[in-house]
Amino acid sequence: MNIEFEQINRQIKNCSYCRLHETRINAVCGEGLIPSKFMFIAQAPGRTEDKKGKMFIGPSGKVFDNLLSHVDLKRDSIYLSNIIKCFLPKCRKPHQDEIETCYKLYLKKEIELVKPEIIVTLGYHVTKFIFKLYDLKVPNRIGLKSAFGKLFVAKNKKILPLRHPATVVHNSSNIDKLKKEYEILKTLQSKCAFIEKCPKFKEYTKGLTPVDFINLNCFGDWSKCEYYSQTK
Repeated sequence: MNIEFEQINRQIKNCSYCRLHETRINAVCGEGLIPSKFMFIAQAPGRTEDKKGKMFIGPSGKVFDNLLSHVDLKRDSIYLSNIIKCFLPKCRKPHQDEIETCYKLYLKKEIELVKPEIIVTLGYHVTKFIFKLYDLKVPNRIGLKSAFGKLFVAKNKKILPLRHPATVVHNSSNIDKLKKEYEILKTLQSKCAFIEKCPKFKEYTKGLTPVDFINLNCFGDWSKCEYYSQTK
């Protein structure tokens, strides 16, 4: 295990920088592959995670594993963390100072160590914070519905907001919607197979196409690129 990662985990487990340490059982550390192409960031541990001190092992975790399997991903091929490391009492909403404290102390360091190409944000509060962090326009809750499953590029990072697996825990009829939304992850595991034929990529090699276009399409959600259907 990475020495810096071990140090961060020790700090997380013994953290007392905000009010949440008074009510938690266990502070929950991130886990997974370092470095990793995909870094998933959820909001906070649930009750089961708080008791066991592990990521996504409760009802949401079972749904999450189902969704990963659907897009041919495994936990040991990604990095998974929470923006807040402690259980939120009565599953309340996070306070802004709690988010900022956990980010500055831990999540920022995790992102630096994991070096993700794609940051996957799970749910509204995480997406809102990461969008602000990377200078993206923050949609309201209604607008966010259209942003889920859509790839964004900012500051040389790809940001992918997705619904939290808990959506299915509370309403099992949402599983098909989530599976469809998560399918972009299958596309993002590889670059476009027709990249060498793509006129836009050829223009990029000559400095004529913006790098953001290439990251969003050739190395991003190429299945929805208008040039993909023309070149395949």
